[in-house]
Amino acid sequence: MARIFGIGNKKGAGDSVPVGGSGATNSETDSETLSAISDLNNRLKTRSIKAKLVVGRNHLFIRGTFADSDGIKKERKIPTRLSADINNLVSAEARILTLVEYVNKNGFIPDQLMWDAPKVELKGVSKGITVNEAIKIFELDYWKDKDRNKLPKQQTWKGILGHLNKLPQNATLNMGVLIDEIKQSEPESDKRRKLCQYYKRLAEANGLNNVELIDEFVGKYKAKQRVNIDPAKLIELVEMVRDNQKWGWLTASAFCYGTRSGETFSLIPDLDSGTATSVCIPKGKKSMYIKYPIALTAELARKWELDNIQREYSFDLNNYDPTRTKYLGNQWLRYLTPRAKELGIGFLQLTDIRHNWGVRSIHAGLDARVASKSLGHSINTHYEIYNSTYEQIDAIKASKKLNN
Repeated sequence: MARIFGIGNKKGAGDSVPVGGSGATNSETDSETLSAISDLNNRLKTRSIKAKLVVGRNHLFIRGTFADSDGIKKERKIPTRLSADINNLVSAEARILTLVEYVNKNGFIPDQLMWDAPKVELKGVSKGITVNEAIKIFELDYWKDKDRNKLPKQQTWKGILGHLNKLPQNATLNMGVLIDEIKQSEPESDKRRKLCQYYKRLAEANGLNNVELIDEFVGKYKAKQRVNIDPAKLIELVEMVRDNQKWGWLTASAFCYGTRSGETFSLIPDLDSGTATSVCIPKGKKSMYIKYPIALTAELARKWELDNIQREYSFDLNNYDPTRTKYLGNQWLRYLTPRAKELGIGFLQLTDIRHNWGVRSIHAGLDARVASKSLGHSINTHYEIYNSTYEQIDAIKASKKLNN
């Protein structure tokens, strides 16, 4: 193994001294930088990261006890290749996180440091850091004003990270590598829209120039218009699956109350009033809240005995688990798909059941303000989604008035 990391516990002239300990000074490093390094090390300790940043010969090093690929474990001083400048601390922290992540996954430090890896030559303005390291910097920037303990935020970051991890991790970060990846996605698609959004934020967090070049690839994504399924087909589907202990109650409840698939796990029907209580999980950055869905119809809710609740998972405002609800939602759809195919609606998505409730609410004459609250979105969103249905109903009403 190439010995690139220096020695362990023995200190000679010019060796680094951990910031914050006894005699933690460095004549070549200003006090503001030393104080910032001390704060950084405290944050690392709070997050149970067993590594710290130290200064030696006016350069930054990672100190910690790590094994190498030969299995030799000892305290090491690992060069970050960064000078002891306060402006380099974000990059240094990202390199610590990158190294620790590698060690946690593999059990030892790499023979060649990530930031010493050969750079892939690609067009564009380069900042001289790898994509993997740039993602760590973006992660720090993303969470600086957010609560890491909030599950919806964790799920959002997980989704962003999924797109970022598709980039070549050891390539040099530059606009070329970002745009090349964007070009591989379908134009005018939702995927391309998201890639442009996330890659631009990655570029901005790492101070790249010409980030506006990404805007040229966004396009004009427009969500596909959902096909409205014949309610009789969905009722037939519910009748087919209602006796299934795991998915029957969920399918019947989603049809009756129009809840989002994830919300249905929290649904508590009230057959006497024809309403229910559920957690509302709105899109975007809005917080969850309790809403009161209306049954369409109460007669069906009673027929399908929706107070006879059969489910293995539920949640409230305090214990929502987005990962589990998404997993169970996928399992639910996999169960429904072959049965829906038997009825000629093999394209069925869980969102289609909710959408069908919205259309039926209009034909039933339910006030738009009440319907939008039941669905858990704004009245503007309601009109935008169901505009064509409202136009159809208006035409029918006008025709009846004209021909009476």
